[in-house]
Parts: sequence; C-alpha cells; structure tokens
Amino acid sequence: MQYYIFDEVSPNRDAPYLDLPDEIDLIESIMGKKPNFDELPILITAEIDEDEKIVYTDIINPGVPLFSQKMKSALDEFGVTNIDYYPVHIIDENSKELLNECYLGIVTDIISCIDLDNSVFKENTLGRTVITQFEIEHTKTAGLNLFRFHNIPGLIIINEDLKNKLSKIEFKGVSFKNTKEYNRQV
Repeated sequence: MQYYIFDEVSPNRDAPYLDLPDEIDLIESIMGKKPNFDELPILITAEIDEDEKIVYTDIINPGVPLFSQKMKSALDEFGVTNIDYYPVHIIDENSKELLNECYLGIVTDIISCIDLDNSVFKENTLGRTVITQFEIEHTKTAGLNLFRFHNIPGLIIINEDLKNKLSKIEFKGVSFKNTKEYNRQV
C-alpha cells in the first residue's frame, strides 16, 4: 500500500495571510485536541491588499488545515470519520467583509506507523536525530485512510485508496505527495 502526504500545493503565493484566533492553539490542534470556541463560526481575519489577487484553495493550511465545503463533502463521502470540523468565516481585517467560508479540520488520530527499516534518520546541527525520509508500515495504520503521522504530526497522511478517489475530483491547490518523496534537509 502506498501512502501520500495530503496538503495544500505549496507555496500558494496567492493565499491570504490569515491571523488565527487565540482559541486555535497550533500544537493542540495538530495533536488532535478539540478546541473550545466561545461561538461558531470561527472568525479568522485575513490581511488583504487591494491590489492582491487572492486564491482560496480546497485546502488552506495556516498550520492547521482549513477545508473547503467541496473537500469536506468529498472526505465525508469517502468515509473519513476521524476529522472534527468547525465552521470558519474568513473576513477582511479592515472591512470585516466575508471573504470565504470553510472548515477547520482537526484530525483526531495520530498513528505511530513508521517503517523503521526503510526510513532514514540523520543527526542535525543541534545533535538531534531527525527523520529525513520515511515509509509507512501499513500493518500499523489501524486501517485508517487518513491520519496524522506520529513521528511528524504536522503531516496528514492518506492511503492510496483515498488518494485515488480524491484525485478524480478537480480540487484547487491540493497536493498528494508520495511519502517516499519526503526529503527533509538537516
């Protein structure tokens, strides 16, 4: 079974700069902890210059993924049940105009499934061992088609079946990079 890193196409030079509200803690969100919001939808402000061309993709990733309605519907249709969704309104910082509606997606499963024999570890300049290349051990994925990777929790991983289904839909700005292509420089 092949696995893929599920992300936005990077860099999206036309993405808006988003200012996450205090209720969204980056680390806790990546680790799957449910945030406590005073009210929904979550308001996220965007800094927009009048001359800028802004492109809203089907995944916007300011540290934690924001999914379009189209992406959320596809993930629901294809049986992904381990994402908690929270509605988000992206608003212009100055005019308070509604710019986009999407969903904050908190992936609830973090799986330790690295194939130690086929992954590469190197020491960085601080003397810490880091993963520079990795493969997934499919027998350790609990049969999930989408999950966060325990060893690098900022990554969302999908299996080949889900990747093939999602690839048939015309999404804007979505990347499916094979995990074997991951190459972190130390």
